[in-house]
Order: sequence, then C-alpha cells, then structure tokens
Amino acid sequence: MLLFFVAMLINLHSGAQSKKIKVKLDKLLECVSNKYQLVFHDEFDGQFLDTSKWFTYYPYGPAAKPDSCSFCRTHVTANIFRDENCTLNDGLLFLKSDKIKGNWFGNSFDYTSGMIHSKQQFTTYGKYEIRCKLPPGKQQWPAFWIFGWNTEIDIFEFICKGPEKLEFSIHNWMTKDCPNKNPSKGAPCYSSQSGKIDFNIDFSKAFHTFSVEYEPHMIKFYIDDIMVRYVPKYYDLQERPINSCRILPGDYLAEPSFPNYGEPVQVIANQSICKKHKEKKPKYPNYMEVDYIRVYQKEIQDGLTSLDKKFNDEQAIKR
Repeated sequence: MLLFFVAMLINLHSGAQSKKIKVKLDKLLECVSNKYQLVFHDEFDGQFLDTSKWFTYYPYGPAAKPDSCSFCRTHVTANIFRDENCTLNDGLLFLKSDKIKGNWFGNSFDYTSGMIHSKQQFTTYGKYEIRCKLPPGKQQWPAFWIFGWNTEIDIFEFICKGPEKLEFSIHNWMTKDCPNKNPSKGAPCYSSQSGKIDFNIDFSKAFHTFSVEYEPHMIKFYIDDIMVRYVPKYYDLQERPINSCRILPGDYLAEPSFPNYGEPVQVIANQSICKKHKEKKPKYPNYMEVDYIRVYQKEIQDGLTSLDKKFNDEQAIKR
C-alpha cells in the first residue's frame, strides 16, 4: 500500500500549490555532489533535555525573556506548552500532552503539552530527520518541521485525523512580492501541500523515520527512506517538472513556495492538542516518543563542523 501511494505522490508531486511564476535563468544550475555530513543531532541519551540545544517553547518574545508572549507557549493549539512535559527516559524524548487546566497571558487552556525548538539556526541546504512514534487518537496534532519566518517545511503533520493520515507541506509566509492578502489573514503567501495522505499505516504502533532533503532544485520527503513526495523548484513552460541536476539557462516556471535560500531556519518537534477533533474517547496523558533528531549538510555552513567521526565513534562504543 505504501508503494502504491509513493507512485501516486511522485506522479502528482505538486499536490495543492500556488500558481507558478515565470523566471529567466541566466546561468547553468547544477546540484551539489558532496555527500551529506552530520552537523547537529540529539540522541536524547541523558537524564534531562539538553537546554543548550533546545527551547521548550516558541522563542518569539524579547531577547531577555524569549517566552514572554501569548503565542510563545500556545501557538494555535488548545494547550499550553510546559517545560515539564518534555522528559527523557531510556534514550527517548517524551513529549507529553495531558488534560490539565492552566492560564497563559490571561487566557485559560484545558490542556498542556510538550515541544522542542532548536537554538541552532541553519542557513544552507540540508537534510532534516527524526525517528519517532506518534501518539494515538484524533485529538492529537504532532509535527516535525523547520521554520524561519518566511520559510516553513513541514516534514510531517498529523492534523487531528489520527496517526494514519499525514500531510507534507511547504509554505512561504511573508515574501515582499506576495500578490494576495493571505499574510494579513494569518496564512502563508504561497503554499505547496500534499493534502492528507492515508498510507494505511498506524504510525502510533511503531517507530518510523521521517526526513526531508532540501536541495537547490528539489525538496524530497521520505518515510523510512522511501521517497513519498517531491517538489521541484523549476518547471518547463508546459508545467512539466525539471528533475535534472543540470538546468540550462533559459525561461522556466518556478514554484513560488520554494524557500528563499539563506534564510535561517530552526528545527521544531511538537505534540499539540487540536481545538476541534472527532475523538470520542481522548486518551490522556498521551505521548509523542522521539528516538533522535539529526541534521545533515553537504556544504557545511559557517560555525558548524562535520560530526560524522565523533558520532560514529560514539555509536561504536554503544554497540
């Protein structure tokens, strides 16, 4: 069944997306041929979350107190994100949701939940990967994504339909050339969305690996190393995707939701509660379990170095 949907998604790669824009390329474009190298990771092996790597909220408040805003610990969910809902045990990170009332910035909430948001920013192309087990129930909204104000890539979202139906999306939020009024309404300027996909797999029953490869000409989504969606940056004038690693100068159509290169993004894994759902018997507490999060780059950005040797040595000791 999974392979059937893979074929469908590759053929219908664009999903629901914005109208393409005509562009002119004045030079040859080629893919980066280097191999991926590990530049950031957390295996969650300690007793406590490494707060030198992670926030447990959206750090959108003032620099002196980055969680001091109403959005910082609520986002668009029915819960408050609490530090104590992020715990480590036996090499796993547990992001817990629970039915506990609370208040944040004068507003009341019926639930608490957990999330992590990387302190490290990433400014070049890369691969982002998580191995996790999703929570059961249609009241849950787990997600793994990267975000940087304009750029958002949702490696996965399970939005209030249970642990079988997920969505892969790309959003461009506040580009200066936005032709519509979406941003003023709280929506992205441009989007490319797969729509909810049912792979006939209950992702709450076992651990699975989810990843995205964000490259100069293509964004590729994977589940357990099987590509399940791709979004090319360029198309020919008949709207056929350009899948080549060698793109000649000329006139093309471009996918407007494709990220603007160089914009800093950060990694987010969150377990949230839906404001509206159809779960008759919600389960609390409920958990998103994370085995690891890893980031790779082919051309390593300034300030980061390859962690391959150190990581491989550590894994050899574990074995």
